[in-house]
Amino acid sequence: MKIVDLRATAVTVPLEAPLRHANGCHWGRFVRTIIEVETDNGLVGLGEMGGGGESAEAVFRSLKSYLVGHDPARLEELRFRIANPTASLYNNRTQILAAIEFACLDILGQAWGVPVSEILGGRLRDRVPFASYCFFRYPNPNTGAGEVRTIEQVVQNARAQRRKQLGRVVSALSVRRAR
Repeated sequence: MKIVDLRATAVTVPLEAPLRHANGCHWGRFVRTIIEVETDNGLVGLGEMGGGGESAEAVFRSLKSYLVGHDPARLEELRFRIANPTASLYNNRTQILAAIEFACLDILGQAWGVPVSEILGGRLRDRVPFASYCFFRYPNPNTGAGEVRTIEQVVQNARAQRRKQLGRVVSALSVRRAR
């Protein structure tokens, strides 16, 4: 199995309202880069990197010539090609490597018919508890909704997020039981 293509797509996920933090205000959306690694047998593995835009997409385009023809199972060789000690002394390539490595692990899981957790030594748990960041927020500039300025509002927002998540869990369980 060999890598035949590498694609990167920057995406943005809008926030309900701008987040306030010690450095100021978050700009209203999270930016990520989705990586697709395609193999000669038609499998496509997905990876993700924080940040994005034209510069992130250009980085992955520049790596394509290094990776086409590479076996996605040779992860240590992949690490050396992207982030070897001499190449990465002055360049932080850790996120780039992680995104491609995750996509290769996704490919291996598909090819071998196992979850990626099994490749990495097995699951630690069957369920992951819900987690959420509790931020102060400015109101949504379009709707005025979502403002969180007091500790009471932080608690209310956290409880609302919890109820929303519990609703999703109940819906998923209902669908699963209906099958």
